[in-house]
Amino acid sequence: MASTERAVTISAGLEGTLTAAKSPGPRPMVVMLHGFGGHRDETGDLFAKLAKRLAKEGVSSLRIDFPGCGKSEGEFGDVTASLYRRAAIGSLRFARSAPGVEPSLLGLLGYSFGGAVATACLGADSPRTRALVLWAPVGNPREDMVESLGADRAAEAERAGVVSVPWGKGEIRLKRAFFHSLAELDPPKAIAPYQGSVFIAAGSGDRLAKHVAPLSEAAAKAKLREQRIIDGADHFFGANERRSPHVETLLAETTAFLASALKK
Repeated sequence: MASTERAVTISAGLEGTLTAAKSPGPRPMVVMLHGFGGHRDETGDLFAKLAKRLAKEGVSSLRIDFPGCGKSEGEFGDVTASLYRRAAIGSLRFARSAPGVEPSLLGLLGYSFGGAVATACLGADSPRTRALVLWAPVGNPREDMVESLGADRAAEAERAGVVSVPWGKGEIRLKRAFFHSLAELDPPKAIAPYQGSVFIAAGSGDRLAKHVAPLSEAAAKAKLREQRIIDGADHFFGANERRSPHVETLLAETTAFLASALKK
């Protein structure tokens, strides 16, 4: 099934890519939230590849750059949980009202830290979603992010108000407010009342795989719960490898889940 893709401005300074499936009638829509320090297409173009697969199944999608990431405005060092949550909810509202979209067939996908943010968008103040997908989710933000960034750096941010963290070929400067804001995210509690369908996946070689089963168990009210540990995969599912079988597994199973969960 054919599709069209275009860059969109979701709100002032918040940018994304809208992939519209060309299928008859109002279409389902999935919003994708990237990981910490990532961008709308994600590592190895995972989100861009998923968008194409979803479009073939008649599902449109919106993938965004969080504030301070990719082409969105802002400084990455100003990141907080509440800032990302507002951006995610604004994106869900934008996606729901996009031309050709069936508002009742809305899905949400979050990867890594974006997964923690996604669970914070399941409340009454956010557009209702029918399906939730979490890839390698940060399940305990206060512990997981401090472990990832370094307890010594978190302590330095607390003391000095800001800390430099090596990132890729450079560094990022994170403020005390970011580490404090992690307490606002509680994925197990947030997912507990969710009544849509849930799919949670991680690689067996990812330390965050420990959250897959507990989060699935926490979603006791979900219409459908599926979980997947991909044997041999790491946090990035081998996305930067030339031909990773883990990427194929992840994309195929996610596409099948969303296409089924978002049926009209």
